[in-house]
Amino acid sequence: MEGKHYAHIAYKTILMSCCLLHVGAKTYGQDVSIQEKSVSLRKVFSEINKQTGYSYVWAATTIDPDTKVNLTVKKESLGNALGKLLDDLDLDFEIKGKIIVVHEKSQQTQRSITNQLMTVKGFIVDYNNRPLQGATVRVKGVPKGTVTDQHGHFEINGVSLNSFLDITMVGFAPLTIAAKSDLGTITLRALDEQLQEVNITVNTGYQKISKERVAGSIAQVTAKDMEGRLQPNLLDRIDGLLPGLNLVRNTSSPQNSKNNLGIEVRGRSTINAQAAPLIVVDGMPFEGDLTAINPNDIASITVLKDASAASIYGVRSSNGVIVIATKIGSAGKTKIDYSNTLSFRGLPSRSYLNQMSSAELVNFQKEMFNYRSGDYAVIDPRKAMNDVYRILYDRKGGVISEEEMEKRLDVYRNRDRFSQMDKFLNTTRFDQQHNLAISGGSDRYTYHYSLNYTQPGDYNKGRATNKELGFSLKNNFKFTDWFSLRANVLGKNQNREGDIGFNFYDNYMGGKASYYLLENEDGSPAQWYSSKSQFEIDRLNALGLEDETYIPLNHVAAIHEKFYNKYLNLNFAANFKIIKGLDFDMSYQSERTEGYNGTLNRKNAQSVVGMVNDATQIGKDGAIKRNIPQGGQFAEQRNDVNSYTLRGQFNYQNNIQGKHEIVAIAGAERRQINNRYTNIYKYGYDENSLVYKGINEELFGIQIQNTQALFNSYTISKKETGFKDLVDRFVSFYANGSYTYDRKLTLSGSIRMDQSNLFGTNIKNQYKPLWSIGALYHLPRIDWEPLDRWSVRATYGVNGNVPKDNGPYLISRVNNNLNYFNGEMQAYIDSPPNPLLRWERTKVFNVGFDFSLFKDRLTATLDIYNKKTSDLLGNTPLDPTLGWDMVLLNYADMQNSGIELGLNGKMIQRENFSWNSTVNFSYNKNKITNLYVEQNTPYYYYYAPQNRVGIPMGSLYSIDYAGLNDKGRPLARKADGSLVETTQKLTVDDLIYEGTTVPPYTVSFRNGFKYKDLTLSFMFIFNGGHVMRGVHPEFLSKYAELNYNNNFDKLWLNYWKNPGDESNPDIAPAFVSAASGNISDIFNAAHKFVQKADYIKLRDISLSYNLPAQWIAPTKLSYVRLTGQVLNAWRWVANKDNLDPEVWAGYSTVTSPSRGIQAPIIYNLGVSVGF
Repeated sequence: MEGKHYAHIAYKTILMSCCLLHVGAKTYGQDVSIQEKSVSLRKVFSEINKQTGYSYVWAATTIDPDTKVNLTVKKESLGNALGKLLDDLDLDFEIKGKIIVVHEKSQQTQRSITNQLMTVKGFIVDYNNRPLQGATVRVKGVPKGTVTDQHGHFEINGVSLNSFLDITMVGFAPLTIAAKSDLGTITLRALDEQLQEVNITVNTGYQKISKERVAGSIAQVTAKDMEGRLQPNLLDRIDGLLPGLNLVRNTSSPQNSKNNLGIEVRGRSTINAQAAPLIVVDGMPFEGDLTAINPNDIASITVLKDASAASIYGVRSSNGVIVIATKIGSAGKTKIDYSNTLSFRGLPSRSYLNQMSSAELVNFQKEMFNYRSGDYAVIDPRKAMNDVYRILYDRKGGVISEEEMEKRLDVYRNRDRFSQMDKFLNTTRFDQQHNLAISGGSDRYTYHYSLNYTQPGDYNKGRATNKELGFSLKNNFKFTDWFSLRANVLGKNQNREGDIGFNFYDNYMGGKASYYLLENEDGSPAQWYSSKSQFEIDRLNALGLEDETYIPLNHVAAIHEKFYNKYLNLNFAANFKIIKGLDFDMSYQSERTEGYNGTLNRKNAQSVVGMVNDATQIGKDGAIKRNIPQGGQFAEQRNDVNSYTLRGQFNYQNNIQGKHEIVAIAGAERRQINNRYTNIYKYGYDENSLVYKGINEELFGIQIQNTQALFNSYTISKKETGFKDLVDRFVSFYANGSYTYDRKLTLSGSIRMDQSNLFGTNIKNQYKPLWSIGALYHLPRIDWEPLDRWSVRATYGVNGNVPKDNGPYLISRVNNNLNYFNGEMQAYIDSPPNPLLRWERTKVFNVGFDFSLFKDRLTATLDIYNKKTSDLLGNTPLDPTLGWDMVLLNYADMQNSGIELGLNGKMIQRENFSWNSTVNFSYNKNKITNLYVEQNTPYYYYYAPQNRVGIPMGSLYSIDYAGLNDKGRPLARKADGSLVETTQKLTVDDLIYEGTTVPPYTVSFRNGFKYKDLTLSFMFIFNGGHVMRGVHPEFLSKYAELNYNNNFDKLWLNYWKNPGDESNPDIAPAFVSAASGNISDIFNAAHKFVQKADYIKLRDISLSYNLPAQWIAPTKLSYVRLTGQVLNAWRWVANKDNLDPEVWAGYSTVTSPSRGIQAPIIYNLGVSVGF
């Protein structure tokens, strides 16, 4: 019912918006009613503008707009009213689009009658190549001129040679140019663009303030900065554009722990609490998926980095705040913008994986078999065996000759499944995106509506992909001078449904060994074996059980998936002006996310038939007892998130005598987030009747004996986790204020107090004020000509963070499986009560410098900061006799210090050519400054990053590898120089500290070149100063036959075979029958495998072309832009193995993971048009 309620509200809002749009359009054609006596001509035209929306210009300098006139009309057409008004003044008018041009009746079009006169014409556009309608073009010193039409075109006859033209338009810088017959395209520069470095407005979510009064550290990009970037993902579009904001693309990086967004602002400020920055959209905290926000709707993105900027957001602000402002409508005619982007990419390179060929794998298996293999006579015929191993065992058992063995092995050496993939894979993946936006309005009502449709492609032919439809409806009403209203609706719907029983792409990039084919030589579908042999499959069939024959090509439809994710955001705000300088905002936002994932494993699915058979018991009389019912199995997960935010806020602004400016806000906020999760799993499901069969739940977690499983016993795990409901509540009070003296000195401060249910009801845990202070001073000019302006900023404040999974109260959870002894449901204590737990607190000091040189040709922002976080929460070892071996405590302190630099250079600025460059540099140094207890076992340090005092979080340790002995065994060197053969003889002090796995240095370098209507831009990014554990050969020991089902890395081929091989420093240890981790870790965690993780990438290249205005003038289009973009075109890496640090999964692990899948080159083509 709640979902229907939201849908009903959304429907009403959409209907209301459409009606208002229709009404707004109709008002431009309304009749006028005016009754005025002895008023100025200007006042009458102002009244006409209010009633109709038509603007006006005087086309002759002899017209006196202060002339007194009389006019009485009632519901007459605009034309009749203008005729009555102007007739007695000997004036006439023309209507061009929505502009009334007033001129003298006696003014005649002059024609060029001598060589001294000419006709001047041209097109006037803005920076984005949009035609400007209504621009005034006058001949300097002569009462002659005109205005541009809807296509930006103008033409003036009878202009003398050597004349100059004055071009003016509201909102744009005036321009004077020499007159000539064909002026081509003339670009006017917007006033806000001309003064952008000084007059930027910063949107903090709570207020909009001029950047020249902001003492805090902020970074901002606008829609203009993202032009030419066609990535469908918002985060990809802003990559590299904001100093201090880093995208963490590698999901295995320690940076991604507790960070669902993959974004970091100024490093890591927590260990176990939420690490992602707070996202704010149109003034309200945002709990939805960022993919719900259409990048084409973005007006600006502001990152609040220090305490002064972010502390107003309270306990969720210590990781930084990202404020997203979306586009709104503006008064004027309706504008329609449409864009389409087509993206295509080839298959990723398999050569990057460095995998063995089929022949190399067969030979490798043969070597391993010769080292040690089982007795042929005791092979279990029920278990499946790798095909190559089956041949080798047949030779060992004397079933076939050596010659026959090699003949059969050659068949597998020459097989290549990847060559069969063309039939099942698209060699090129196509994605497409459509965007449509409509905006406009009047002085009382503006609107901006957008629609976005995205359809990602897939490498698998015929496989269902996501279909994403998003929309945004933004309405702004100004009912009176004292009351205005905002009503916004944002929504996104993602759907995917299809068969997923076999993924061809996954089995192209990996999967089983390459000699396992999808089709036999005769074209028939090939059979694969998992754990059971053909003998076992036939035996089960003879007993009347399920058929476990697995044929990949026939298994595609065996599993069916249905997925959807629906997001709806309703955002309303009302503003009441109380007195001059004081107003009140009342805002409300409601968010709802409905996530669903249903997977139907049909009755013939490999997992289903295997599970049913394994749990089946057969009595001595042959009776079949199926403990898991026959039929399909259906899994369903739902995740619904409902949240609301209610805020009341007073805003005060006053400028006293032009010298003293006071800006302040104060308000209160209530917020609730409800996360509801359900998980069901049903057996014996029939997709036609939609019914399922029951199962004896007393069997969950119990080992059932005498079943048909390979080991004759089976345990049914409870897959249905049931229901979970989480509610977070916050009540907050806040205030922020600033005082500016003579536009030179600004002092600011803020305070916020949050109360939450996350830390119980104890007052001492509730009332934790977070605050900040700051100062900004615009330094006086000095006697150095290149310096335009410079300023210094300083802030200090306290932010906070809070964990969501622990608190001062006891937390218990219900176990999925029944108690083994009594069959009862059981619960366990997940977290003991700890009334001493405190919020994490981050103290931030920031000093910044801003300056401009060479008449704004070079601008720079420099920030130096120091963040100290105390009371960090983390799992700490405890005396097990107390009931827990680990418990969450406030156990550590951390410090982040760094430097950020943003440089913007207008390298060349010419009439037809410009070159702009931007450099963003960030350096962050992180270290643990206090720790309650440190691990003292070496194992923990080289298997996963551990925290130590004085060392950065996410650091890597390794073993001092001393090579191999004469038997091919690895040796470790202790700190005293002695050699050992086991890690049990190592201490933490014997380990080598390698450095951090988190890049402290981040640099982006962007260049943009514009020649007339052609724009070229490209961006390089650099991450460096960190390390990673590189790829390495495997420490080889006896593998079960089933384990040789993959094409391993070619490095595995290089291992110790004979005495003397140990002299090769790159060789792996000798094969051993069995080796514990105490031995193999010496090699796998060796210092020699740690490498630099630095890399440089050419992230994107974009080329855009704006069709000249005169080309599209005959059409109703206002602009046409064509864009081409290339992503992932080039990279350089510092490591010798050519590993891509953004996809390499082995940052800290000692095992041998995949090298990852390197991102292919992506080509984007886009077209944008405006009406």
